[in-house]
Amino acid sequence: MASFDLQFTSNPNSIKGRVIRRKKKVETKVAGPTKSLKALFEPKEIKTTNTQSESQKNQTKPKENQSEKIFDKSQEKPSKHIVERKDKSSEEPINKPERNQSAQFVKRKDYQREQSFSKTPENGDGKLVKRKAKKDKLANAAAAREGSNPNIGAKHEKSDHKLFSEKNKTNNIVNIRGVSVVEKVFSKGGKFSDLQIHKYVVSNLEKHGFSTLTKVQEKAIPVVLNGGDVLVRSQTGSGKTLVYAIPIIDALQSITPRLDRNQGLQALIVVPTRELAVQTHEIILKICTFQWIVIGHLCGGENRNTEKNRLRKGVHILIATPGRLLDHILHTASFKTNNVRCLVLDEADRLLDMGFKKDIIKIVEILDKSKKDEEYDPMAMLKGESAEETEESETDSGYCLRNPKSKKRQTILLSATLTKGIAELAEFMMKEHTYVDALDDSSKLNPEHMVIPSTVKQQYMITYVKHRLFTLCSIFVAKSKQNCKILVFMATSQMVDFHYELFSKYLRVMPVNRGKLKSGNVLLLNEGIDSDDEDEEVMDAHFFKLHGSMEQAKRKEQFLGFKKANRGILLCTDVAARGIDVPEADFVIQYTGPQSDEDYIHRVGRTGRVNKAGTALLFLTHEEQEYVTHLQKHKVFLKERDPKEFSGDLCNLMEEPVPENAALALQKRFEEAISNNKELHKLACFAYSSWSRFYNTYPAKLRTIFNFQKVNLGHYVTSFAIKDTPSSVAKVVRRQVSNVEPKRLNKKLATHEDTNEPKKNLKTQSQKRKIKSICFSISENDSGLQFKKKKKN
Repeated sequence: MASFDLQFTSNPNSIKGRVIRRKKKVETKVAGPTKSLKALFEPKEIKTTNTQSESQKNQTKPKENQSEKIFDKSQEKPSKHIVERKDKSSEEPINKPERNQSAQFVKRKDYQREQSFSKTPENGDGKLVKRKAKKDKLANAAAAREGSNPNIGAKHEKSDHKLFSEKNKTNNIVNIRGVSVVEKVFSKGGKFSDLQIHKYVVSNLEKHGFSTLTKVQEKAIPVVLNGGDVLVRSQTGSGKTLVYAIPIIDALQSITPRLDRNQGLQALIVVPTRELAVQTHEIILKICTFQWIVIGHLCGGENRNTEKNRLRKGVHILIATPGRLLDHILHTASFKTNNVRCLVLDEADRLLDMGFKKDIIKIVEILDKSKKDEEYDPMAMLKGESAEETEESETDSGYCLRNPKSKKRQTILLSATLTKGIAELAEFMMKEHTYVDALDDSSKLNPEHMVIPSTVKQQYMITYVKHRLFTLCSIFVAKSKQNCKILVFMATSQMVDFHYELFSKYLRVMPVNRGKLKSGNVLLLNEGIDSDDEDEEVMDAHFFKLHGSMEQAKRKEQFLGFKKANRGILLCTDVAARGIDVPEADFVIQYTGPQSDEDYIHRVGRTGRVNKAGTALLFLTHEEQEYVTHLQKHKVFLKERDPKEFSGDLCNLMEEPVPENAALALQKRFEEAISNNKELHKLACFAYSSWSRFYNTYPAKLRTIFNFQKVNLGHYVTSFAIKDTPSSVAKVVRRQVSNVEPKRLNKKLATHEDTNEPKKNLKTQSQKRKIKSICFSISENDSGLQFKKKKKN
């Protein structure tokens, strides 16, 4: 590149330049130990008039540290514009040279721009400071005057330690000491032998550890044995399953002659979830010693043909979920419901919350219709017998379930909470019913007050958003040393899948020599170590997962595995919040806040069951701490826990004495694992996206506490151990979703049709493709080749 010498006139407003001669490019050599260039060109002498005072002040300073000098308008032959590059350690601003600056024709606009650029603001020392980095330069200058090190590279340091970059936030919660509404689980001394049931049923109950009656069992079982409709309200874990299981078994075994399979279904039990159906089936099998009573269950995900064959053979007690039950009622011809004399809705509030109200209403209507069709007896009409006379004779027989010829049906509703929807459903299904409440002073109870078991210790923990992940891991490490089972409730199934893969592969397994793998002061645990010889299991507890999107076989395997394990951690959604009975589960963690007060009650009720002690811990951020005050209005008082209580166990795991370094090491291990594994990265992005959709759907009364508009999305991305920005995560999710085809529904298994949706016009017979029959037109000696017609001449 060539350079030019310019000749100017004395008048700066009429600058005329012409090329004198062409010179070869002169390259400057870097002198001294500094890494930056001191000058791009050899500077010439610059005569200035207005900047003499500045030059006198800076005479002692070296020439390379002087600021850029601008020529004056009164100068007749100003030299070319000299731009020097500063060293990084200097306090002067760095001015980058413009391209072809030495050979640039200076026009009036360029000249005025340079004159305006020279008028940059000055700091206290009178030094020129570049406008873009003014704040940083002033801070560095102040630090240099005080004798401390200037904050050079602060941005890099912040990115390395972004986990602890949040500002200090205070807790504004006022702990009110009050008395919660407590319901006693056991009665004062009632036993099953005091009830009027078969002795074999009592002995089998005592064999499995059921000897003392709970409060709800003592009140409700005698009412159910009388044969009337019953509405039962009791807290979770109080033994509501035996309230209807014992009367049903005792009534069916008393029928003479014995029941056979041809008599069909006698009692129908509807539950909201598959796990509850399997669990109820196991409990009834335990207490039933009468082998001629056949018990079965139906739930989605199982083999439909197998269930169909089981129903065809005959079942006396059936436990089913609403969707699969309605499917068999409508499409299985061998499944008869005209002999059903007992209908049970367990966890009725959960059935309504999950949207099964229409299914339940349709099931009840079908049962009523089948009962009316059965009442039509032409032979009785010929003999002159009326239906009213038969009903009057049947009322004297007592419990309708004990009489196979009875046309009555008993209805039992059980719920942990009594809501408006439950009251409406009870009015629709039962004309006259008895209400049983396990709480003694239920008449004085405020409907807004929550009833929590006295065996549960309720706690909360306030953490920074970025600290949620490693705080949860520290609790796992601390609790895994004890023989305990932990349930962790998360918002969505994608969150469960992601955390299950992350914890199973990168928390439960750690490198053996992890204490030696350091980068500076922090452990560096990435995917560089994949050999099995260099890894070890650092936690005795196994991880399990459970959510509604899993296949039924996998779902059943995970649930039964968690129940049998001595130490286990179950990551689940609210599908496990209702009716699941794991007496050994003594610790419940709510990683995401509940969307309703009923969800909080049922989540907490998974521990402290049947008079066993348990602890329920609620995770909250500083923006969500008002939820504790919200619970206090419902007579629920929580105790605060400090996250630092579990930091010592995390330090032992990571072999780091400093808690912050241990947390940072674990966070970096997760981030490296996600960035290097495409499948895990996709799971993390989908988990964050599903969380954001869940967080944006809180009801109006809780939206002021769980406000999506106030959260820092970047911090929540860090809580999922993702290095990307929220917008980048959204692009990944959008790209993946666009490539996925929508699921096609099986029309044969459909139980409902949308009446508003117009039906598609079917093709007529003339439009269908005609299939020619060739069975009688081909000879056995035919070669199979097509016959070619001869062309006519």
